[in-house]
Amino acid sequence: MTRTLVTRRRSEIDTKLASLDREFEHWKAVTEQPDRGLRRHHSQVRRLTATIDGLLDDLRKTLAGLPKDSPTVLKDGESWENEILAAHSIWEVFRSKLVLREDDLFRTALAACDDLAWECYAPALKRFDPERKGPPLVFLTATWSPFALARDSNFQNEIRVRRGPAGALAEQPFQEVLGRLPVPLVGVPWYQAVQLPSALIIAHETGHVVEFDFRLTADITEALEAAGLDHPDVWKEWASEVFADIYGCLAMGPAFAGTMSDLLTTAQEVVQKEERRFGAYPTRALRVELMVKTLELTGHGEGSKRVRSDWESIYGAMQTMLEFQSDVERVVKALLAGPYSGRVATGSETRLLEQGVALTTIISFPVDQDVTIKTIAETAALKQSLTGYDDPRLLFAAAQWLHANPEGGESPEAYAALTKQIVQKGANQFRSRGAVVGEKTDLENDLRPQEAKDRKAGSELRDFLRTVSEVKPASEGPQP
Repeated sequence: MTRTLVTRRRSEIDTKLASLDREFEHWKAVTEQPDRGLRRHHSQVRRLTATIDGLLDDLRKTLAGLPKDSPTVLKDGESWENEILAAHSIWEVFRSKLVLREDDLFRTALAACDDLAWECYAPALKRFDPERKGPPLVFLTATWSPFALARDSNFQNEIRVRRGPAGALAEQPFQEVLGRLPVPLVGVPWYQAVQLPSALIIAHETGHVVEFDFRLTADITEALEAAGLDHPDVWKEWASEVFADIYGCLAMGPAFAGTMSDLLTTAQEVVQKEERRFGAYPTRALRVELMVKTLELTGHGEGSKRVRSDWESIYGAMQTMLEFQSDVERVVKALLAGPYSGRVATGSETRLLEQGVALTTIISFPVDQDVTIKTIAETAALKQSLTGYDDPRLLFAAAQWLHANPEGGESPEAYAALTKQIVQKGANQFRSRGAVVGEKTDLENDLRPQEAKDRKAGSELRDFLRTVSEVKPASEGPQP
């Protein structure tokens, strides 16, 4: 029996919708299997697919109630396809990053980066809102320095649709959409896979994601306003980057400051003459001052001295912006103390997530670990067993120590050994609510209520995209 144009059109739409279902089931199964190193992503996949299912629930119900030969498909088919394309556009952001984790060249390095992001993000997630987000997903990008996609980027859609929900998605600032999705994204340069020490910058970028996800900006602003600063307006512009640097120091200690110092290097005359009283970033020298002071105030006195000595051996003491030096300690103390409550929107209202805690209560790097970090680095350099060392943060710090002390035997093999050891601990871990979940049954009990909320969030995302698309000017429909 020959199909009519109506039934052929309906079949196309049904097939396109079903393609997502098949892919979702594939990734759920793959990330559940042991010994593939992908269990750390299982809750991410489950929650993302629940959100996208919620985005498409209304369309599924509409199609289920229509006869296969209903002419409605001719009138509404294009708008239905746009909703499917919107779902594909969101999923593609994550699909491409998951696929890369199946590539032998990048699998281990990405797993190590994922585990570092988890170690930096989980304490804040657990403290503020364990059910709101899953672990961050790290991906490789051509951008020069790491960035958190939550704040810096729009969807880079392969699908060039200029109308409907998919078209709205292509043009809206990414943070408006990502805020409704359960998985944060952190990008690092492609060469991060072969330069393990510089991956510590992930701690800074995770600080941005923490600020964004738990709406700490108001807390940061209030802390600075109460600090009695000489230049409050300038520090307010710099607040987000300063917070992220301080968060990085708390997450990774002196090793982070060493890595960030490497990233900040440039010609001597640039640093010595640099002045900036506008924009998002303090000067390079001021950022080093802020990190040094953070280390001093959090018990890493020797580490702070090393960072300062290393920097000043090239650039000397600060020569510009000296009027801001008196503010440095006040800024650091204010941002360490907070207090931080976090916020979440509930309907038209915003509620606090916490009664207010210091940043040092949320996350801190253990003090007096210099000997252990050096031992780990030298053990890796000597190609000896790293058994017994399973703290990813200490292993990453050891990579930075090895980079700063090549006499100890810096080599690709040593970094490879550290990377392998970093990922070993989390290779078969399920993660949810800011914690490791040991049993699959416990994971299911954790995920079911979260998935129900994610489906609802997906439905709200659908309404948001429809609203945005309705106010966009009309344009030509998609063409082959």
